[in-house]
Amino acid sequence: MKHWKLITGTCILAALAVGGVSVTASAGTAVNTAEAKRGQLDCKLELNGKVESLKEKTYFAGIDGCMGKVSVREGDFVKKGDLLMTYDKEELSKAQALTELDAAADLGRYDDSTQTGERMEHLYGEAKNSIAELDAQIANVEAVIIANRKMLTEKQGEYAARDAQLQADLACCNVGEDDDPGEVQKARDNIQKEIARNKYDQQYDPEIVEMQDNLQYLEYLMTNYREKRSVMESQKASTQLNLETQGEKDMNEAVKAADDLENESRLKDYETASDGIRAEFDGVITKLSVSEGSEVSKGQELVQIQSVSDTAVVCYVNKYDIINIEEGQTATAHIKNKDYACHVSRIEKKTSDDGGTVGIRVECALDEPDDQIILGIESKTEIMTANVLAALLIPTDALYSDDKGDYVFILKDGKAHKRDVVTGVKNDDDTEILEGLREGETVAWDETAELKEGQSVKVK
Repeated sequence: MKHWKLITGTCILAALAVGGVSVTASAGTAVNTAEAKRGQLDCKLELNGKVESLKEKTYFAGIDGCMGKVSVREGDFVKKGDLLMTYDKEELSKAQALTELDAAADLGRYDDSTQTGERMEHLYGEAKNSIAELDAQIANVEAVIIANRKMLTEKQGEYAARDAQLQADLACCNVGEDDDPGEVQKARDNIQKEIARNKYDQQYDPEIVEMQDNLQYLEYLMTNYREKRSVMESQKASTQLNLETQGEKDMNEAVKAADDLENESRLKDYETASDGIRAEFDGVITKLSVSEGSEVSKGQELVQIQSVSDTAVVCYVNKYDIINIEEGQTATAHIKNKDYACHVSRIEKKTSDDGGTVGIRVECALDEPDDQIILGIESKTEIMTANVLAALLIPTDALYSDDKGDYVFILKDGKAHKRDVVTGVKNDDDTEILEGLREGETVAWDETAELKEGQSVKVK
């Protein structure tokens, strides 16, 4: 019997050393055991996902026009710089020529408006200045006319006074009782001669004639000046209505600037369009909205490219697994029977539920994608959620939990003893123990029922 007990004890010790070895004991509940030991713990989370591009570009028509050659189809792989499509060259040339003509016409209209405005300003200024000058001239001529009329009136008054005197003398020159009739008649004849000479002088006096000529010339000048003033008044009134205000000038300048910008922009658009639509990066044509000969409007969608250089496997993670995922964690994606290294590049800060996908969107960017990648293909992805070296490990099956925390059962002297522990990372096989166990201690567990404190056990 001692010999048998010795052999049994040796087998039990061997089971404790290697863990999980089945040994038959004579009493107690049969349990599994394992020794707490140091080792590496890798925790991986396996997810299903699809390959998506993280970068896309949608190209829109830069002009109103007609499409020429379309060189791609949906699903085609293209390289950076590849020509995807062109505009119809003949239509493009016509549009460019029309724009240049529009620019010339806009400039002509602006120049015409400017020149007309300047002409109106010139005519208005001319009329305004002429009226002022004519008013001064009219005032001067009027003053000279008044002075000359006064002088003429005075001169004519002298002759009139002399005529009146001579007429009076003639009336008084009669034959008296003592007068010689012949002498009286002679005197009357002399007076009449003086009257006739006075009338002649009154009409033909050089000074009077000169005054009358001057007055006639001055009246002519006055009439001429007034006619000119009337013309200038009409010119001023008509041009004043057509004078540009400062606001109108500013508006014309703004319209010209806007027209220049629009024409310049259109010409640049045509110049850009002449080179066609080219891929800006390596990618796949995911959407093609036009065909050869299609009429397009500026801003209309033409084609969409998704990059194959910036790709990721997109997974949707539930609320339980997301706590173990962080940005920057390494991962492996299995795509088309090939493994690709990747890393967690983005975790959306919201849940998604569009009827097809439920959970939190996680993007695992491929570190070195190649041209074998097919967008939209399904992928199995393993995310390395933890990697601990020299961790104190026990089988995850040996770990128990309740509302107070985690605990294990220690095998000592053939009995199970409850021990509270603090755990770290874990996977389906192993759990890291941070506190509560020492290396080399043996844990025990029953796969069918939970052990109790002090329960007698035997190693399977």
